[in-house]
Amino acid sequence: MCIGYEIMFKRNLARLKLIFVSLLFCWSGEAFAHAPVFMMAPEAPGKGAFDLHTSLSSGGRGNTRETSADLEFTYGITRDFVVGFAVPFARRESFEEGEGERAVEGIDNPDMFLQWRFWDRDSLGAKHSSAVRLAGTAPAGVSDVARNEPTYMAGWAFGMESLKWYYTLDTRYQYNVEDDKGRPGDRFFADIAIGLRPHLGGLEDTDIVYFMELNYMNEKNSEFDGANNPDSGGEYMFISPEVLISPSNRLMIRTGAQIPVYQDINGIQGPKDITYKLVVELRY
Repeated sequence: MCIGYEIMFKRNLARLKLIFVSLLFCWSGEAFAHAPVFMMAPEAPGKGAFDLHTSLSSGGRGNTRETSADLEFTYGITRDFVVGFAVPFARRESFEEGEGERAVEGIDNPDMFLQWRFWDRDSLGAKHSSAVRLAGTAPAGVSDVARNEPTYMAGWAFGMESLKWYYTLDTRYQYNVEDDKGRPGDRFFADIAIGLRPHLGGLEDTDIVYFMELNYMNEKNSEFDGANNPDSGGEYMFISPEVLISPSNRLMIRTGAQIPVYQDINGIQGPKDITYKLVVELRY
């Protein structure tokens, strides 16, 4: 009889713990916002909260490679309205046969953005939200790596977070203004990600979530003097395995690799290589 009561007590205690953590998840959703690495997410830091993101990425195609280090600042004006800007440092390397390595580096054009989470619904153990973002670059970078005209981006994202599963999808369009170097092709992105928390630990335990992204990009031909460059643009599909580690609700570490699985490129171009990215996020 005592053994039976003990088993029932343990089961009820586990249920109460699950309910408690679920309610805490709903009440403190801002501290539990988890986002994939290579796509937009509808997360918001919360009113008066300040996020600092430091990211490192490296990728290339053919005989060229680009490495960038970005410092991004995000501030929650309200619970759902976010402003931010990012300052990127870029290094571009090219390897031409018979000429050796050539490299340029410097501060790229800073990026400014506004994001509005227009829909946000909490339920027991889950959060659903959706947001739109407008972004643009300021032509203030070093001429060796930066363009002389801005680039604009508009995007939409939807996300669902629960105690075990995460679902995120987005669409984005990037528009480039022509400058004296020509006009890079506009880009359309569509992404979907699934995340899994394999183990629900205690409130003080390190949180780990695994993500898998499927990324699509359609790039138009670039232009120079009003004429299309036939050796530019194409369609791309990527698979991006990722891991998110959060030692506390003030620190997140995200890393992943964007692996090309399909490339329908125009003309004579080198194929895209794997892109690696590491993001460290601090919340104040």
